[in-house]
Amino acid sequence: MRTESPAHAPLVAMNPRYPVLDGLRGAAAFAVLFYHLRNLSAADRPAWAGSVFASGYLAVDLFFVLSGFVIAHAYGERLGKTLGIRQFLRARFIRLQPVIAIGTLIGLGVALSCRILGLPDAPGLFAIVTSLPANLMMLPNLLVPWGIFLFNPPAWSLFYELIANGAYAAAMCRQPRTVPKRPAANDHFLVAIALAGLIGVAVSASVLGDLDRGVVLSDWPVALARITFSFTIGLLLHRSRDRWLTKTPDLAMPYLLAACLILLAPEWSGGARAIYDVGFVVFASPMLVMLAARSTLHGRWSRVATQLGIVSYPLYAVHAPIKHLIETFFPTTFLSLLALSAGVSVLVAIVVGYVIDPALRAWICERTRLRAPSRDLMPMRDRA
Repeated sequence: MRTESPAHAPLVAMNPRYPVLDGLRGAAAFAVLFYHLRNLSAADRPAWAGSVFASGYLAVDLFFVLSGFVIAHAYGERLGKTLGIRQFLRARFIRLQPVIAIGTLIGLGVALSCRILGLPDAPGLFAIVTSLPANLMMLPNLLVPWGIFLFNPPAWSLFYELIANGAYAAAMCRQPRTVPKRPAANDHFLVAIALAGLIGVAVSASVLGDLDRGVVLSDWPVALARITFSFTIGLLLHRSRDRWLTKTPDLAMPYLLAACLILLAPEWSGGARAIYDVGFVVFASPMLVMLAARSTLHGRWSRVATQLGIVSYPLYAVHAPIKHLIETFFPTTFLSLLALSAGVSVLVAIVVGYVIDPALRAWICERTRLRAPSRDLMPMRDRA
């Protein structure tokens, strides 16, 4: 639990962890879940369903900001000193891959079943065979441009996050160890990168009408702009935290999570859609992270934040193939499909987050003689 620090004590040193970020990540993951479930295939799907969490895809940009902040907090002081780029990337891969592999294998089972049964829109054997090895390694299948992550589409954001992680680690490790770092120069460089990403985000939204892009190969410019801006903003927020943390209001976690869900809920159209997307990415998303970093936990909310953090990544990684499985093979009413898909997704996420993922990572780390990553390094995401 975080406590108020004396005026003479460094606030960051007094608060080595930011537990409310876990809660924020969990709320955003649920927004992504219902953003996808609103399009469940059912003959009686009501007209209002399409409006449910219609802005949920913007949770991806929030995850990217969270990722930059947490990666800098967890690794920034060690990269290039006690931690090399290979060790860092291996740790990140071990942290991310087992869970996304579970979602990919669920999606593979659905795709094969659809193909064997000759169901409409079933992927071809070429797409299935070429996608499996690439997607299991968290790589896009460039041979299937319409479905680079065929079995688990949300995995696209994890791929771009790994690219950002690698670029950050490479930049940190290239700095001479014997030469003192120049924070101001580094900050100016990061600001320039963020501005480049901001231009890309603004142009993408104005040309395409929204930022709901990343799943297909042709979306790469938009995806690159989104990760460039938001991940860099997360780095900048962490580097400047001493300047804003004590000045940020201490908002209780329930209100913060409610604000997050409300911001990811609205439905917009036309020019308003593009303006809202840019506004969320540029202003709302960083502000949510700042508020979460400052927020103080009380009583049972500390446990709630931890639970949301544990479930968030598995929920993001498995909900899409589970949704496809249920709507394909258990046709029923929309509300029944909604309840079943949400319930099964959450249940599987709990089992994976609490049992399967820790066991898999411990086994992999034992085999590779790598220390198991802590739960502080849970990916920010989940993404749409």
